Amino acid sequence: MIGAAVFAGAFAVAFLAFALLVDPRKLWWRFRARHFDNPEAHEPSAASFMWRRVALVVLGVYLGWQAIGMLRLAGVFETGPDRAEVLERVEHAALNLETEAGEGRYKWPGGGEGAWDEFIDPMLRGPERVDPVASLVDHEESGGAWGPGTSRQDGSVPEPGTGSDTGSGAGSGTKGSFVERYDIDGICLTVTATPLPGQSEREYALDNLRYGVTTDVVDSPCE
Repeated sequence: MIGAAVFAGAFAVAFLAFALLVDPRKLWWRFRARHFDNPEAHEPSAASFMWRRVALVVLGVYLGWQAIGMLRLAGVFETGPDRAEVLERVEHAALNLETEAGEGRYKWPGGGEGAWDEFIDPMLRGPERVDPVASLVDHEESGGAWGPGTSRQDGSVPEPGTGSDTGSGAGSGTKGSFVERYDIDGICLTVTATPLPGQSEREYALDNLRYGVTTDVVDSPCE
């Protein structure tokens, strides 16, 4: 596509240059007049020379327009949103990702590298063909609520009353809270997810949990 655009653009420039810089009358006398015994009698009129110039200009403009159109289709002129707009989109995505007290959100099953990027990216889209995307830069397990049937990291099972029978005790459980940081064009979006209490042992075993989600947006790269 780009090669065809360059080819058409080159001819557009050539036609325009020929129409604007070359005198068609002199050109006729140089290459055509020699074929006639009486060239003055066969010389084209001034109107004929003018229309030849007009035709070359129109053809050059048409080819130039086609070249620009092909470059647009190839994405050469596409640019992304400015930083202020990216920040606004990130804040909008963060607001839509957060949950109300007592409400939860499931992680995206089989999504990208992170648990939430498939929720974030659609909120970042705009009219441009080049949109910002959320890139996971950090994932931290920060511990959280014990779920039914879960064990400590050393393999031991918590004693009754410490959380395994209620799903709400404290500790560094394997299904605890986690924090993910996403870089979006130099803007850091931090997502903290905490499992909601009262979920079943099966949900913990399958890691099919509902999380309370909070976010934080910083207008600088993630540290």
